[in-house]
Amino acid sequence: MTSIPLLKRSVICRSFHQSTILPALTTSASYRINALDLDRRDQLKHTAFPNPSRPQTRYTPCIVHNLRGFTTTRTLNMASDDDYMAFLNKANEDPSKGYTKAQTSSKQDFKATDDGAQIPAAIQEATKDSFYVSDADEPFVPVYLAWDEGGKGLPDEEEFATLIHHPEPANAQIEILDPADWDSQGQYKAILDAAQKAGKGNDIRVYRVSKGGVKVEYWVVTTEGKGASAKLVGAKALAVES
Repeated sequence: MTSIPLLKRSVICRSFHQSTILPALTTSASYRINALDLDRRDQLKHTAFPNPSRPQTRYTPCIVHNLRGFTTTRTLNMASDDDYMAFLNKANEDPSKGYTKAQTSSKQDFKATDDGAQIPAAIQEATKDSFYVSDADEPFVPVYLAWDEGGKGLPDEEEFATLIHHPEPANAQIEILDPADWDSQGQYKAILDAAQKAGKGNDIRVYRVSKGGVKVEYWVVTTEGKGASAKLVGAKALAVES
């Protein structure tokens, strides 16, 4: 039988190529892909459903400990002994240093008598059992202060504030009252009579001194003597007027 040569580009050649070679290549490639899929499927099967006969590998979580201790202490680097001493002095100084201590009149005990004062007997007797009636009944206490009256008699509001050691004499809330208006009911006649007796008939004034809030003090005073040796004498009491 005579063989017929086939041209590479002939119809017969192309037909032969497609019918024999390509199916073989396709089958071979398909086989390789299916084999890979089987291997992967097998791996997944053993992962999801492990074989009891195979030894299993256990994975234990590892706990890492920080070998470096944690601390909130700051290290202070001192450049010299002088810096260290300055640090200690700063730490030990008064925290209120540099601030003016506000001294309100409500907490201030005003000066009522001089040291070694000789309280007149009439004032001592009148204040023994006398109380000023208000929301809080407070006793009358003697008043005896050195006062250079300079011929003017009783002090004005600011002079009186200075005399009793008010912390802010220029801003003190002080009123001068007439004794008759202050004791219109005659409740404190014994105090007024004692002041008049100690002052030997000199004028009497009532100073109303605010201590802040509802607290005030009433000072019933007169002058004893004249000039630089004069004294301010009388009695005072705290009142709570809500």
